[in-house]
Amino acid sequence: MELHQSKLPAYIDMVHKLSQAIFYCYNESSERLPVDMVNGFTFKNNCTLSFRVTYFPPTEQLWNVFAGELYFYKKGFPFSVVLYGVAIISDAENNLIQFTIQNAEYFGFDDEWTDKDFLSSLFKPYIYLYRKSSELLFHSFSKLSANA
Repeated sequence: MELHQSKLPAYIDMVHKLSQAIFYCYNESSERLPVDMVNGFTFKNNCTLSFRVTYFPPTEQLWNVFAGELYFYKKGFPFSVVLYGVAIISDAENNLIQFTIQNAEYFGFDDEWTDKDFLSSLFKPYIYLYRKSSELLFHSFSKLSANA
């Protein structure tokens, strides 16, 4: 009988090591708003975090569900993690948030640590196009300055 252990996402260990994050939410205009510096995270499962905040922007309080971002970093650590997902106000009186992770981005690690999921594959062509267009602009401006 074989025992298969499911591989835990890398961000679980990193969240416990860093233990602090800035929580951002996105409003109806897709503007990123800083909400709070958060400590004390609890994992309900591999994809859901719960935590408390001290403040909500007024529009997000009415929604109860909104896009969010957790930016984990700590001075002295060579890496950081950004978790993107959906935040739900599960208990408005106690300011309790349930954050469902949709995507994770790692900084300070090799490419093997980055999640290859739907959002990453969706934006890859646009990043490639941006790089190529910036190279084209750089070369055309460098030729103009060399001819002047």
